[in-house]
Amino acid sequence: MKKLFYVLLLAIAACSPDNETLEETTAEDSLESIDLESEPPLYQDSGNLIYIENFENPDLNKNPQSGDFYLEHAEDHSFQLEENIVREGANSGRFEIKKSDTQIWGGNRTEMSQAQSTTQSEGWYGFSQFFPTNYTSDASGEVIGQWHVQADKGEATNRSPSNALIASEGKLKWMLRWDADRIMEDGYSDGLIYIDLGAIPKGKWIDWVVHIKYSHTNTGILEVWKDGEKVIDRQNMPNTYNDEKYPYFKFGVYKWSWGNLSTQRTIYYDEVKIGNRYSSYDEVATSTSTIDNGINMMINSYTVNCVGEMEGTCLLVQEGNMIGTENWENFYFVDGIEGFNYEPGFVYGLKVKKTEIKNPPAGGFSIRYELVEIVSKEAK
Repeated sequence: MKKLFYVLLLAIAACSPDNETLEETTAEDSLESIDLESEPPLYQDSGNLIYIENFENPDLNKNPQSGDFYLEHAEDHSFQLEENIVREGANSGRFEIKKSDTQIWGGNRTEMSQAQSTTQSEGWYGFSQFFPTNYTSDASGEVIGQWHVQADKGEATNRSPSNALIASEGKLKWMLRWDADRIMEDGYSDGLIYIDLGAIPKGKWIDWVVHIKYSHTNTGILEVWKDGEKVIDRQNMPNTYNDEKYPYFKFGVYKWSWGNLSTQRTIYYDEVKIGNRYSSYDEVATSTSTIDNGINMMINSYTVNCVGEMEGTCLLVQEGNMIGTENWENFYFVDGIEGFNYEPGFVYGLKVKKTEIKNPPAGGFSIRYELVEIVSKEAK
């Protein structure tokens, strides 16, 4: 869904985040700041959603600024529409940086940014994120989503964001900062913590929902859901700086320094939504609903040719009360369970996540299966 707005880029400055410690940062260790202003959209969506970017607008390939967000990038490969790795619809957004890219304000980046004039004291944010299987992350890490603060008049613009999602050393981490000073005169903040969100899932979509009620006092709220599971719940705690204006959301990838593991980073995004203070989890979450987070499934040792509405090769499966009987159902296709590699000659017992897709693309399936665990594998 497209919204029309005019973007005026006033000033941009950037640095890098500090080391992965709980100690205070210095000014030269801060992340980045963008002073991006725009007029409000010429029209608003019904309901409580401020912006939606689902990458279905083909004009984005020729003009990345034709969508809901301002894109900051350096090279032609920085952003492209992607047809083969998609969370919903026909396209996703592919964001890529290389060590050889022209640097923008001290780092390599390709990020889409919310217009600063649309920020509010409370917001809901939803987005889906995909790391390819060859994705590597080093100790210096990279920012893959951030809620960046807006400097007050007379205040340094090179402060770290108050909230950021970081990929570092194979893990996802949430960085949180807050400060009560009306004007920060150095790069130090009152509070700084990192929250470990586990290993980076590769080769699959991650669905995020974030709810923030901004406050530098003990009235703030920070809630984060990863694939439907609440991983951060901070109620009545500070979560930002004491600024007149509220943070704005940016997504993509930004790297301030490189290690020796890789000279390239690629991440895919889809279904990016921003809701106002009256929005909700359901409004910004991806258009899927979980049927069961862990159902049992049996897979037979051989496949059959599918007949009927579709033709191809089918697995033979059992679910629910059918397990243990002589009855088997056809399952389209052999590769129809994400993360599961079928080998003929074995009967498998699986635990799978089954998700209903509310608005499947034309010709697509209405249910998505993902492997949770191989419980058993018996030769036949």
